[in-house]
Amino acid sequence: MRNFFFPIAILSTLVVFSSCNKEQKNIKLTMAEPNPEGSISAKVDHEFIKKVEELSNGSITIELHASGILGDNTAVLKAMTQPGSRGINIARLSPAAIANYGCTMHGLLGVPYTFKNHAHFWKFASSPVAEVILDEPYKAGIGVKGLFFMEEGFRHFFSTKPLNDIEDFEGEKIRTAGNSVMEGISLGMKGQSVNVAFTALYSALQTGKVSIAEQPLVNYLANDFHKVAPYMILDGHELGAAEVVIASETWDSLSKEQKEILVKAGKYAGEYCMNAVQEKEKEAKEILTAEGAKFTEVKDISKWQKACADVISETVRSNTAIYGEIINLAD
Repeated sequence: MRNFFFPIAILSTLVVFSSCNKEQKNIKLTMAEPNPEGSISAKVDHEFIKKVEELSNGSITIELHASGILGDNTAVLKAMTQPGSRGINIARLSPAAIANYGCTMHGLLGVPYTFKNHAHFWKFASSPVAEVILDEPYKAGIGVKGLFFMEEGFRHFFSTKPLNDIEDFEGEKIRTAGNSVMEGISLGMKGQSVNVAFTALYSALQTGKVSIAEQPLVNYLANDFHKVAPYMILDGHELGAAEVVIASETWDSLSKEQKEILVKAGKYAGEYCMNAVQEKEKEAKEILTAEGAKFTEVKDISKWQKACADVISETVRSNTAIYGEIINLAD
């Protein structure tokens, strides 16, 4: 009997030992960031990465590739959603890029004038509604899963020509990047929609392929757009929500503990972003003003809202209940 049970005991020990080793196996992940180092999103990425490495005792490391080296939002998401593609594990993307894959709830974050202020957005980001939206692409089988939301500040239009009011948009070439909401805004403002990748935007402004684009203040500065398009009108049509996602294949390969580490690190990075973004906006505006950028305040936002009325109603149509929940989170 001893000869029978002894090997079984040894085998059981080996199985447990093997399982533990698998649980503790070191993994290295690749993260894509379309914006350059110095942008608020890249800073948040680094905080997320540091916290992941800290919580995992170095067993999970993440290599960040910023400045669109791995492609823009569209290219990165396409790579991540390809079956069997493990080249990019994590990415910071715009919700609009995910909405283009049929994730209609993601489109709600780009609806003009949804968020009243920063506090409104962060109340949303920590709510059950946000969790539902983060899980939308994973449940739909798109190929990615949302980890956490961040923001880059309110988005404003900037141009190669002076922008004094909404009438100055008529007939101008507005960069929309294939985003249906931005195309709707452009139409409402009587402009011409032009699809230009983010990585090609600087040269497009130089050559006149586009005359108007939009970005948060920090990204406007980080990408040096003010050097070719120095006029910005502070309309605040959208809060620049961003989302860190992980490839579904990568997520499914992780242990429960590893998943919890990524989620916990995401919450930490979100809190860092919440505290940093407004300060960075203020700093960016001061630097931009010193470097010659011209800012115009919007005195009457009602006509801007009216111009966007059609795209607002069209975008929220299939998700009116959840959109109402987001709106009701405002203080």
